[in-house]
Amino acid sequence: MKRSFIVAFVIFFILMIPVQVFAVDFSITNVKIDAYMLENGDVDVKEVHTYSFESKFNGITREIIPKKGAEITNFLANEDGKTLKVEKKGHLYKVHRKGKNEEINVELQYKIKNGVSKYTDMTEFYWPFFDQRNESPYGEMTIIIHPPKQTDDVIAFGYDRSFRSEQINQNGIVQFNLGKVLDGENGDIRVAYDSSLFPGMTTTSNTKIKDQLVKEKESLEIKAEQFAENQKNMSIFGIYAIIITLILLIGISAIEYLSAKRKRALVIQEIEKLKLLVPSQKMSMAATIMHTKGLTQTGIVAALLDLVRKGNVEQVSDDEFIILNRNSEQNHEKILIEWLFDEIGENGVFRSGDIDEYIKNKKNLQTYNGSWLKWYQAVKKEVKDFGVYEKKVIVKGLFGLISILMIPLSVLLINYELFLLLFFSIVLCMFGLGMAIFYKPLSWEGLTIRHEWWLFSNRLNKIMSLDWKNTTEDTRMRAVMYQLGTEKKVNPRSQKNIEPWQNEIGRADDSMMMYYLITAPVLTSGFSRAEAKYKQSVAADSSSSGSSSGGVGGGGGGSGAF
Repeated sequence: MKRSFIVAFVIFFILMIPVQVFAVDFSITNVKIDAYMLENGDVDVKEVHTYSFESKFNGITREIIPKKGAEITNFLANEDGKTLKVEKKGHLYKVHRKGKNEEINVELQYKIKNGVSKYTDMTEFYWPFFDQRNESPYGEMTIIIHPPKQTDDVIAFGYDRSFRSEQINQNGIVQFNLGKVLDGENGDIRVAYDSSLFPGMTTTSNTKIKDQLVKEKESLEIKAEQFAENQKNMSIFGIYAIIITLILLIGISAIEYLSAKRKRALVIQEIEKLKLLVPSQKMSMAATIMHTKGLTQTGIVAALLDLVRKGNVEQVSDDEFIILNRNSEQNHEKILIEWLFDEIGENGVFRSGDIDEYIKNKKNLQTYNGSWLKWYQAVKKEVKDFGVYEKKVIVKGLFGLISILMIPLSVLLINYELFLLLFFSIVLCMFGLGMAIFYKPLSWEGLTIRHEWWLFSNRLNKIMSLDWKNTTEDTRMRAVMYQLGTEKKVNPRSQKNIEPWQNEIGRADDSMMMYYLITAPVLTSGFSRAEAKYKQSVAADSSSSGSSSGGVGGGGGGSGAF
């Protein structure tokens, strides 16, 4: 029984380990391919792959996908003359050779049947030794094509990565020096010799191909020259376009910055003229807190006490509230009443202990979070509807237009492989798009509210009880609610931890203010526990859940390891 448990545990542990742990760390530093064209039209291929491993490995892989009509036969692998085991799965050959942290040279041999096409004048070998399906880069690649006999009548060229890599040597041998080949690249090669070199091969087509090959090669050269010229012109155009775009974005941003700076100075000047001890009421307390500091669990307490201030709710003891009037000014206040007095509490009564009782049932946690989000979004709507942000339609439209104009430029830069300019165009495009979507400068009212309450919070500890006594009860209540609602953690009941401002305002109105200061920590603690328990529940639930294409004729392939 104990042994079975251990085995089961080991199997479970292995299954839980990510696949990446078992990945082989390797690089293919060098590949040399020699293709020997035979008189009968077959091609004998010898490939030498140099692998550098930095981990344990079981072997290498070579995928050879023949083009349409061709066939791969007699695949063998060896290392230093020692034959290696080969396992074939479709077009994938797995060469078994175990080891660890070493460099190896594996020689692959195979025959390509029907890979050559014979015309009346020339016979061509048109072949993809790798294609875009290859997932492993080659550090250095050389492909050498050997004719059946010596000749000087040769046409050779390559496509994509193989373009302009050919070198025709003595005796008609063609060498393609590709250098580094990235994964996902194509690189078909095309070599043609006089058909008299292939007497043992049946003519594939009674047509001539030499002129067509010459024209194809010339066409590739012309396209390359045109591409280089267009790339140069595009580079010049791209530089000017990016500079102009940068100037426009900087200019618009600078104008907006100076405008915002001037508006802020005027707002501060107006606020200083009023000399208010506590800012006047413009939005509900919950909306004010959201706009100035951001809404957290302490904001719920401030919103509840705001309902007490407005007469919708009565506080009958330290931790007990009853509903007096459900006709509130804001929609989020109606949502809060239903949430606290109907969903968490009952019969129009809400107590601090009701929160802990409510969250004992795990099913209520999702409902609690849904109600919080519903209330939060309703408060957010009040802030939005009040107009604390400017719309700036024209400015945002200009940013958006500039961003859109950068998209076709980016496409052209990709097409002409101007990647440095592409980087700058993407940065500018994203900046313009970000400004068009997220740029929301504060309006005059929005800036006024934020700065008024910022000044209030900064000078709060300097306000004496005599100053508080000269204000109305409503003003003192708003001051307490704002400060409690914007604190990350409300101070506990302990008198020694009460801040200076709490002492001063309490002396000014001890019968009411100290009541608030005692109630707030109790309620906030309950709401914080509910939020924490919901997050723990979500975390626990989360932890428990758990194209082809190719080269010429559909052929191609690549390399790897296992």
